[in-house]
Amino acid sequence: SRRRRVIAMTDDRIRMTGLRDKIMSAEDASNLICDGMIVATSGFTPSGYPKAVPLALTKRAETLDRFSITLITGASVGDEIDGALTRSGLIKKRFPYQTHNDIRDEINSGRILFQDVHLSHLPQYLKSGFYGNVDVAIVEALAITKEGGIIPTTSVGISPTAIQLAQKVIVEINTSQPMTLEGMHDIYFQQRPPHGKPIPIMHPGDRIGTIYIP
Repeated sequence: SRRRRVIAMTDDRIRMTGLRDKIMSAEDASNLICDGMIVATSGFTPSGYPKAVPLALTKRAETLDRFSITLITGASVGDEIDGALTRSGLIKKRFPYQTHNDIRDEINSGRILFQDVHLSHLPQYLKSGFYGNVDVAIVEALAITKEGGIIPTTSVGISPTAIQLAQKVIVEINTSQPMTLEGMHDIYFQQRPPHGKPIPIMHPGDRIGTIYIP
């Protein structure tokens, strides 16, 4: 039956049983985001970015008083974020990069504040507090391990840093992504300067981290 398939999918995707009572709709998750918050999302170009929660957020903007957020991503992202949130007037500030026509027009007009930052510098800047505290991280995931590790889908970007720093984390499980993606990632945290060390990859097949974001 459909109900048994849904339960089996939940068991496969959300393996930490203690998290299953926290499952909610995208609409309910969007209510965790309030005016003035700093929101960081997963995604690197049109890969691995959340879609359902940002679209639910735009629906809130259509029915409630206007509110706005500071948006931080690992790179440019798709229309569900840079397009829909821009058209709804939800983005006040944007870091570090974008390629969408709608948000570019708003930046050039001065209605959205923007700083262009080298993508490789952003996690370090976030950890150093240059942009303030991250209130909410919204990340797309393939699954959650029994220990609570978050397995990304098709990108990593700033997801590990955002999850590490955020006061709240919204995990958007993308069930359209195949479970065969599990194992492709190698999540590794560098120490902050001046304590950074050479990344210990010596051969093409070396793995130095975990397949999930702890």
